[in-house]
Amino acid sequence: MVNFESKDKNRAVFLLSVATSVVLMSLFLLGTLLANIYSGETSYTLVDVVMGCIFVFIITIIISLSLWPRVLDWLENREQVKKSEL
Repeated sequence: MVNFESKDKNRAVFLLSVATSVVLMSLFLLGTLLANIYSGETSYTLVDVVMGCIFVFIITIIISLSLWPRVLDWLENREQVKKSEL
């Protein structure tokens, strides 16, 4: 099921990393907006929110680009073990 060639694997890792970063950035944005809504006064300025989103996106891209290849390799190895057992 999970068998990637090198080019396809690189593309899959990049797309998974971007998707992960967008999801985590959206959670950060939701948290900051909820913090601004529920506190009586503005906790964060627009510049704080935008720069925080950019920071979260860059950090999560870096981390997920190092983690997703390991996850995909683990999935490939697990599938190969299942095939060899049959």
